[in-house]
Amino acid sequence: MPQDDLDLAQALTDCAALSLMHWATEPRQDDVTTRVQSAIAAKATLEIAKGMIAAHHDVTIPQAGRLLTEPAARHRTSLAETALALVNRTVDPFLVLDASAAT
Repeated sequence: MPQDDLDLAQALTDCAALSLMHWATEPRQDDVTTRVQSAIAAKATLEIAKGMIAAHHDVTIPQAGRLLTEPAARHRTSLAETALALVNRTVDPFLVLDASAAT
């Protein structure tokens, strides 16, 4: 094989290797499917959190939703983060009502 062909083959191999090394294994954030799945997961988490509050405090789901928004606003966190903390049990459902009663 001529040296020019070997150099070209090596250059193409190097380009392919670099492309594979920089290829993101995680889905891109601007991917529509990823964004839709994230929104669905956040909505499901929010509904679970509202159900937890409703069960712990004997209130309706709409009332539980309002109770959940108060600590999120007070702590300047998103509603999704607050709901996730509740579902992951890093926040006690009783603290939501206690914090609402204090304001």
